[in-house]
Amino acid sequence: MGVPNKRLKKLMMTTGIALGVYAGLKYLLPLAIPFFVALGLAEVLRPWAEWLQEKLSFSVKGHRVKISLGILGGFLLLGLIFLASLLCYFGGKKLFQEGKLLLYNLPGLARKADILLTEWCGRMEEVLHLEGGCILKWARELSRNLASQAAARAMPYVMGNSVDWLKAAVKAAVVFVVVVFGTILAIQEGEQIHGYFKHSVFCREYVQMGRILKVIGAAYGKTQLLILAGTTVICIGGLFLIGNPYYGILGVLIGLLDALPFIGTGTILFPWAAVAFMKGDGGRGALLLGIYLASYFLRQVMESKVMGEKAGLSPFLTLAAVYVGIQLFGILGVILGPLGFLIVRESVDA
Repeated sequence: MGVPNKRLKKLMMTTGIALGVYAGLKYLLPLAIPFFVALGLAEVLRPWAEWLQEKLSFSVKGHRVKISLGILGGFLLLGLIFLASLLCYFGGKKLFQEGKLLLYNLPGLARKADILLTEWCGRMEEVLHLEGGCILKWARELSRNLASQAAARAMPYVMGNSVDWLKAAVKAAVVFVVVVFGTILAIQEGEQIHGYFKHSVFCREYVQMGRILKVIGAAYGKTQLLILAGTTVICIGGLFLIGNPYYGILGVLIGLLDALPFIGTGTILFPWAAVAFMKGDGGRGALLLGIYLASYFLRQVMESKVMGEKAGLSPFLTLAAVYVGIQLFGILGVILGPLGFLIVRESVDA
């Protein structure tokens, strides 16, 4: 048997790297995520901690005394957590108020929906020359079946998994504590950590992996977060302009749907705009279409500009990577798919 040619070697190497990346993302990444987060926060907070250390230093009998970087970093981290908590509190309070109002008005909204459904079905029956009420009867039966199936699936999950919810809460608390103390220690021991990686026998691999993760974080992660935030702001602002009383909760919901593959903002905005036009409210329908177009162009510009220039990952490749990621990792594949693709590509080309 002859020596494998260059192409076969490249294929074998790519396959090996792909399998290693899959195993790492599947089994090792969940264990390392808290420490990656801690190292990332430390990199962000360390320059501020060093600046404060210089500003707050003082002399005692000719000796320069400096406050520990870990202490300063801890205070900075607590301040960041406090600001994030305030944002979550006021944002959550607003969403809770809107959700409460939505539940209060739900019977009235259901009646309006039923009136609209009856009107549409009546028009369809007239156009198709069908017996009066047959389409309406079928639509109502379909709605009841869908609602009963959704309730049957949701209730056992909500009521029968209290132990799992408790375990998840405890796990989240442990991860939070690890991230907090890991960040403080990483700020305090920044030089030692860098020295460990620099003098390690795997220094080259660490540098290469750090470069890959930096590219991925700057390109894919940052892009998707900016798209999610921008789409949510556009939806909240647009719904506020049309006078919708649930602009906050609906804007967040539509923004989250846009982050999911194969769904997007049009899943809600297109039918909503169609209903507005059918009811003769052209202004509302035009504004809803404007919200969709604004969020659509935001995604296209961000993905083509940032992903194309920084990571060389086109929208088509992003879609393919997301699809494969979902098949391998479930819903987390939305992130892990492109992440794995970029790691494999960068590792092979290195």
